[in-house]
Amino acid sequence: MADWQERITRDTKPSIRVEHDLRYAAAAPVVRAVPTWCDLGCGAGVAAADALADADLGRVVLVDADADALDQAGRDLRARETVRVEADLATEEGVAAVRGALGDAPGAVTCFEVIEHLETFVPLLEALVELAAAGWTIVASVPNDAFWALENPYHHTMWGEGAFEELRRLLPADAVVARQVPLDGSQLVVEGDDGALDVPPVAPRADAVPSHFVVAFGPRAAELTSRALAIGSDLDGRRRWERQRESTLAVLEAELEELRAYVKWSSDELARLNAPAEIRDQTPETVARREP
Repeated sequence: MADWQERITRDTKPSIRVEHDLRYAAAAPVVRAVPTWCDLGCGAGVAAADALADADLGRVVLVDADADALDQAGRDLRARETVRVEADLATEEGVAAVRGALGDAPGAVTCFEVIEHLETFVPLLEALVELAAAGWTIVASVPNDAFWALENPYHHTMWGEGAFEELRRLLPADAVVARQVPLDGSQLVVEGDDGALDVPPVAPRADAVPSHFVVAFGPRAAELTSRALAIGSDLDGRRRWERQRESTLAVLEAELEELRAYVKWSSDELARLNAPAEIRDQTPETVARREP
């Protein structure tokens, strides 16, 4: 079953968390170097905290459409000032609210796993290009939907190599592009050896299918560099999460069967009520009484 979890939490399985952690880790050199950092679609801030919890940040502007997520976001970040903005980035009003919260000093904007969720990304994209021209550095991502066999029900737009190239043409010509590729791994730890393990170099494969496309543009875009990241898997946590998902699926399937039964009964009842009177009033009992 495809995993369409759209809100990252501490219980999210590592293979998904590490994807988000890596994007923030890649943007960290830019974020650390600017006075203001804006995280669009920040969610609960889990991945950002993993990558930046030890950084002394200046002004942080966190933006999301979910008030509960915004309330959690930023708690693990060490920032001089934290501003939370609840906004719909698919609207001119939402984008204007973000622009008003940024202030005048150029900084950095991260926009990970956001664009595909917007009914229209035109207002946001225009604003990001304008910010880059004003000295801001933008780091954004979109998924490679061709990587999945099923359509993501939470995405309003579909992305692949072709769609990403069209997006790239709308950005500055010197934009830096990266392709994020999933990795498989494991670790072997000898008893008593509790130190950190060195991960061997990873050689990029020319034919690897990316799960996401990442693009950076603006004055510090060149600071986006190739990197890989590995975190330990919590098998107990993953098993607990998968069992919860199976339980939820079983409940939903039972509810679906009830709804199907109700729809069939409603359809049959509607057909009976719309039938001629001599047919509508017939029941198995009345038909039996009329038979000789």
